[in-house]
Amino acid sequence: MTRPSRSDLENIFHYVGLVLIALGLCMLVPLIVSLVAGEWASALDLLISLCLTAGTGNLLFFLLRPRGRVTWNQGLVIVALSWLAAMLYAALPLYLNGHYASYLDACFESMSGLATTGLTLVHDLDHMAYGMNFWRHLIMFLGGQGIVVLVVSYFMAGSSAAAQLYVSEGRESILPNVVESSRFIWRVSVAYLAAGTLSLGICLMLEGMAPVRSFFHACCLFMAGFDTGGFTPQAQSVLYYHSLPVELITMAFMVLGMLNFAVQYEVWRGKPRELAKNIETRTLLATLVLTLGLVLGGLTLAGAFGGFAADLRRGVYQLISGHSGTGFMTVYGPQMGARWGELALFALIVAMGLGGCSCSTSGAIKAIRVGIMGKDIKRRARRALSPASAVVVERFHHIREYALTSDLTSTAFLVTLLYLGLYILGTVVGLFYGYSLTASAFESVSAAGNVGLTTGVTSFTMPTLLKVVYIFEMWAGRLEVLAVIPTAVFMAGLFGRKR
Repeated sequence: MTRPSRSDLENIFHYVGLVLIALGLCMLVPLIVSLVAGEWASALDLLISLCLTAGTGNLLFFLLRPRGRVTWNQGLVIVALSWLAAMLYAALPLYLNGHYASYLDACFESMSGLATTGLTLVHDLDHMAYGMNFWRHLIMFLGGQGIVVLVVSYFMAGSSAAAQLYVSEGRESILPNVVESSRFIWRVSVAYLAAGTLSLGICLMLEGMAPVRSFFHACCLFMAGFDTGGFTPQAQSVLYYHSLPVELITMAFMVLGMLNFAVQYEVWRGKPRELAKNIETRTLLATLVLTLGLVLGGLTLAGAFGGFAADLRRGVYQLISGHSGTGFMTVYGPQMGARWGELALFALIVAMGLGGCSCSTSGAIKAIRVGIMGKDIKRRARRALSPASAVVVERFHHIREYALTSDLTSTAFLVTLLYLGLYILGTVVGLFYGYSLTASAFESVSAAGNVGLTTGVTSFTMPTLLKVVYIFEMWAGRLEVLAVIPTAVFMAGLFGRKR
């Protein structure tokens, strides 16, 4: 295997540096929050981290100048390494703040935030400083929209590399220009942020929470809910609020977050019928109904909450949280593992493994691939029942009409198999450490599907190797697995010897 060329290295690390510059600038926001709140220790932690992050980014950006166009493989490696670099530097203020047992735990937290997973290893979250708690949620908001999308939107207008990086992060084009597509995603997200924070803030005030605290919690919950992340300002997650209105509003955030931005764009353009016609939304509705039926049946059989109304409230919330990849919880993790029963947990595992829509903030396999695989099975059945001379063409609607092709179906099956392999990896490691099959599979799918629901396995006491495996699963799952292969080849060539 040959080493990457000098032009490869310069192209790749130049743009990784640009991502670090953007990440460092984003630290200004929680720094301001800390200063306003009078949290001087947290402000110092953030200032040190900002200088280190932006300083490293500037060194890479100005010392390494790009040579030629960014290739497809380079784009995948840039995105993959940018997420790893962002994890390492986003973890700095968290670790310095003293709420994590080790730097590895802080890296677990930052990857969980950036990958919009929501699994956490934090100590004493209820007493974390406002600025640091806000940083946890801000990195989740950045990760949900895509840190590379942020860079493409505001730092790369006119760059020939913009389109390559945008697609490499798993986004589909919404508008003809990728910069405009990126900016549309951010405009929509900020508009939702304002509306969501206002509605939830008023709701929390009516529930009796102080005004400033209400809107702080509202902003954090929106960023984690819309970005299908799952971090919350309190250790009890959404259960802390014991409020049906809060649950209903956050469910609305989660549903918005799991929908394709391109579909939302069509709705914003005055074409609401796209929701009913689109293969993704139709598939998503079908899998939601199917898995919800299994969850409610499992809860009823297990007698988990003592009545259908209680089962419905908790079942619907956890199901939408899991299927959207959010990870908000209105039950305790150990309670879910002990009382929900095997059928309900199995249904949640399936929902988490399937995920939401493409070009959304959800992770996992995605509804578009499930829909395409279903169409392919239908096409094969029709072909088997048709005369040998018949030409069978299967079509589907996704913004426009498509004919089902072998390339589409093979890609859908390949990515699905890669995700299943990722789910199995974490399950096997969990089994190695003595966790049950259900608990191991649940936690692995939650990590790799970027969900964040837990049965209690994820904690700062779990084995170091399991933490590393979950970090890998969150990273690979967020990049839809395919980017892992060229990145592994690049790293092997970088550190290996020439042959």
